[in-house]
Amino acid sequence: MKLTTRLRHDWLSGAARLGNPLARYALIGAAVSAIAAPMAPAKADEISELKAEIRALNKRLSDMEEQKTKVKAMNDRLKQVEKKEEARAQVPPPAAPVPTKAGPWESFKTGQPVHIIETQNTDVLLYGIIEPTLGYVTNVDKAGHSTVGLNVSWFSGNRWGLFVTQKVFPEYGFNLLAKMESEFELPSGNMDTPGVLFNRDAWVGFESPTLGKFSVGRQNTLPRDVANIWADPYGASALNTGEGGFTNNNNFKQIIFYTSGGNGANGQGDTRYDQGFVWKKVFDNGLYLGAAYNFGDGNGPGGPNGSGPIPGAGFDKGSTEAVAAGYNAGQFHVSGFYTRANVLEIPTIGTTNIGHIHQSWGIGGNWDGGLLRLNTGYMHYTADQGLVGTRNDDVVTVSAKVTPSKFYDVEVGWQDFFAHNAALTGAGYTFVPFKDASAAVATGTGTRMTTYASFMYHPIPNVDVYIAGDHLKTTGGYSASQAHAHDTADEVVTGVRYKW
Repeated sequence: MKLTTRLRHDWLSGAARLGNPLARYALIGAAVSAIAAPMAPAKADEISELKAEIRALNKRLSDMEEQKTKVKAMNDRLKQVEKKEEARAQVPPPAAPVPTKAGPWESFKTGQPVHIIETQNTDVLLYGIIEPTLGYVTNVDKAGHSTVGLNVSWFSGNRWGLFVTQKVFPEYGFNLLAKMESEFELPSGNMDTPGVLFNRDAWVGFESPTLGKFSVGRQNTLPRDVANIWADPYGASALNTGEGGFTNNNNFKQIIFYTSGGNGANGQGDTRYDQGFVWKKVFDNGLYLGAAYNFGDGNGPGGPNGSGPIPGAGFDKGSTEAVAAGYNAGQFHVSGFYTRANVLEIPTIGTTNIGHIHQSWGIGGNWDGGLLRLNTGYMHYTADQGLVGTRNDDVVTVSAKVTPSKFYDVEVGWQDFFAHNAALTGAGYTFVPFKDASAAVATGTGTRMTTYASFMYHPIPNVDVYIAGDHLKTTGGYSASQAHAHDTADEVVTGVRYKW
């Protein structure tokens, strides 16, 4: 083996020169001897090394073949995807699906506000309530007659309205708002306030989580909104920045006038402001705060002196101020208010502007456990009535609501007004709170008590079918205009309320 290696080295290095005959013969002889001689066995480690090199080369070849196969497969797949994309680009996009309209029943039972305009930043809603009421009412005149027929809605004023939301700074939740709402009477179609289209609401403002809600124009009085959670069982239980309700046209609705003080479409003593500025906010911890100011108004569009600022009036003449506070604490909700109004003597409006101070305050709350809701509250009212002196009223209200199912609920309530030295109108009826009583020559002291109950069935969420009734009883020198000089009046009604 060593000889063979030596010969190979000499051959390659050129030591065996073919031109030298002696060297050539010696090389050939050595080669023949090496071949003829028995070969020495190769060492085992050299064989193992050769075999390992062969195996490594074979593996590399195998790996290269495998990678080549993968590359070929990926190229084929790429060509297929490119062909599909080219084919898709040549086909026109499918037409947009035509929306199917909901059937009459689906449209009726959803009853949601209609989005007249809806863009990324602007939303205009059309909404309303329609409520026919069939009722039996006693003592509708001094002769003591009763009536049966379609009445002005017992629960809610028939209405339609527009609510506008304009996002200005969406990142801060800052929105511009506007609301216009009109009330009409279902039996006749007449405007609730003749000649006034948006007699319920006509305001503009803004709202954000940081700043709260601020609105300017015709709107609810602030005390009305906060007392709504405990004055009767029909409003929302928790405080919010929206406007509160109260029922519409029944014997126990009269409690709403202790939360009035506005100068609106029904003259002084209206439960809405004209030229009102209202701020409300519900804080993250449940605290509620509110403040309001109402400029002096010429008795509103329904009053005897028209609407608009009163000539010669300052910030005090005919104006109203109010503050409110409350707290939402889980199932418990409480609120209170104070309001002060400069109620002008009607004959002096626009001239000497003589006013008298009327004020009220109230506190109350509710517990809403879902199945059962309990409400209670107290109000106190004082009024400078000119020649007949000061009036003092105390008002108590208690009510409850039971909701065994989402399909029906039952409400009961009781309220009592204790009026002391309350001025009487020329017809002999007790003046409504916050009305000008300076021309009165007689007063009365007595009570006005009303009990009421209702059963409401909700076949679908936006429809209420109800049976309800109330009983009015007066004592002493209190005379309710609804009883027409009698000391009692009763109402039994049934109706349907559709909200959309």
